Amino acid sequence: MKESKDLIAEKALELFAAKGYEGVGIQEICEASGITKPTLYYYFKSKSGLFSYLLETKGGDFFSCIKEALVYEHDFIKSLTKALCAEIDFAGREKSFFTLFAILQNSPDGSEEHELSLSLVKNVDSAFYSFFKSSSVEFGNMRGKEKLYAKLFQSNVFNCAMMSLSKKMKFDDQTIYRVIHSFVYGVAN
Repeated sequence: MKESKDLIAEKALELFAAKGYEGVGIQEICEASGITKPTLYYYFKSKSGLFSYLLETKGGDFFSCIKEALVYEHDFIKSLTKALCAEIDFAGREKSFFTLFAILQNSPDGSEEHELSLSLVKNVDSAFYSFFKSSSVEFGNMRGKEKLYAKLFQSNVFNCAMMSLSKKMKFDDQTIYRVIHSFVYGVAN
C-alpha cells in the first residue's frame, strides 16, 4: 500500500485538477484519501501546505523537464522540437498535474493558488525567455523580441500539449515538424 503522504498528495492532485484549488476542501481530500484530518495536518499542516508540496514535487519535475529541454544547442529547430516533445511527453505522464498547471495559468491575481504557484509559473516563463535570449545571439532578427517569441512559443507548446491530452490531435513526427516549422517561419519573417 502506498505511504499515506503519497496517497494524500495523489488524491489531492486529482481533485485539484478536476475542481481547481478553491473548489476542493480538506474534508473532500481526506475522504478521497481514506484518512482523517489530523493525518493530513500531520503531513502537510494545511491545504496550502499540501498544494505547495505538489508544486514543489510535481511542479519541480515539470520545471526540470522544461529547463533541460530548453538548453540551446545551436540548432534552433532541433531545440524547439525537443522542447515541444518534452512538454507533450510530460503532460502525457503527469496528466493531473499538467491539467492543474493549465488551471493555474488563468488563476486570478491575488488568489491563494495564484500566489502559491507564482514561483513555478515565473520559473517556466524564465526558462522559455532564457532560451530565446540565448538563441537571439545567432538570430539577429529576434533581438529585442525575445520576450514576445518566448511567450508565443510557450503558448504554442502548451496548447499542443493540451490538445494531445484531450486527444484532439495526435502529435506524430510529421505534426511536430509542421508545428515547429510554422513557428520558425513566423520568426524568420
